[in-house]
Amino acid sequence: MRWGHGDWWWLLAVPLLGIAAFAYGHLVRRHKLQQAGDHPLVIKLLSTFSLERRLFKQLLVALALTLVTLAALRPQYGRRPETLRPTGIDIAIAFDISKSMLARDVVPSRIDSARTELERLMSRLTGDRTALVPFAGIAFTQSPLTHDRGAIRLYLDSLNPKAMPVGGTNLAMAINEGTKLLTGAEDRGDKQSRSRVLLLITDGEDVASDQGEAAKTAAREAAEAGVRLFAIAVGTRLGEPIPILNEDGTHAGYQKDRAGKPIYSKLNIALLEDLARLSDPEAPADARRVFHDDGTESVADDVAAELSTLQRHAMEANIRHTYGEKFQWALLPAIALLLVELLVGERRRRRREEAA
Repeated sequence: MRWGHGDWWWLLAVPLLGIAAFAYGHLVRRHKLQQAGDHPLVIKLLSTFSLERRLFKQLLVALALTLVTLAALRPQYGRRPETLRPTGIDIAIAFDISKSMLARDVVPSRIDSARTELERLMSRLTGDRTALVPFAGIAFTQSPLTHDRGAIRLYLDSLNPKAMPVGGTNLAMAINEGTKLLTGAEDRGDKQSRSRVLLLITDGEDVASDQGEAAKTAAREAAEAGVRLFAIAVGTRLGEPIPILNEDGTHAGYQKDRAGKPIYSKLNIALLEDLARLSDPEAPADARRVFHDDGTESVADDVAAELSTLQRHAMEANIRHTYGEKFQWALLPAIALLLVELLVGERRRRRREEAA
């Protein structure tokens, strides 16, 4: 049992004031009757008056005032959890479509394996909004945050490294674009109650001249904006030459450097782990943020499990306990007492023989 308005205890003075008013009224009436004396009309009027009935009526009013006061204090009993608002995760998916993702060290290729894993992951997400940010040498928003999984899949199937106007891999721009999407003023969603995640799906190669320093700076800025970085690292540590594909998808050789040697693309999982750590420095030591997709087994379930922990924390932060209101237990009897008081008169009923 608790009181919803426990700081209103001063209301308990209301019944006491009522009793004091009744007592004062008795004194005033007695004084007036003494002034009237033994006048025959006064004696005739008082012959049917019942002091017991008046006291009974006043007792009913005093009890009703007491019960109304208790109802105003809002007695509550029984506690249950209540979610303040629906919660979920906002996920910006930064999908690498640079030419290195065409490497076939993961069967059938890095980009095809990444598509498959992402589709599996989205089928496991519930209540979350997703956005798609393709990137290579540049990054852009393909789809804003939406609950429409079909739209994301449609855009995902249309992504083609050959359609990118700028080659290379710019992780810093991808992180900045995703962070902007998740925190921008154009997003009217309830950002305070939702965890924000930037999911990098890439082989981790950053061909920028600063060797990933710009990407690390972007990860720190994402952390300051409340965005956590996850990554699905696609590829193997041994690497694979970057293939050249014909329009029909057939193999036409490998990309070569100026010396005529094939250009190898190797997984840079260490950089991705650094970026994830910088974006969430307070994460528990056992928290997984980077998942390795080498084609041997699916990582979608593991990613979904980690994302669900963020969703649970967001929900716990937006749960309050509500208590059952029991004020009616006091209010209804108070109304009944007042109705009885109205039905009870202050006059005695004359006996039939006296009336005759």
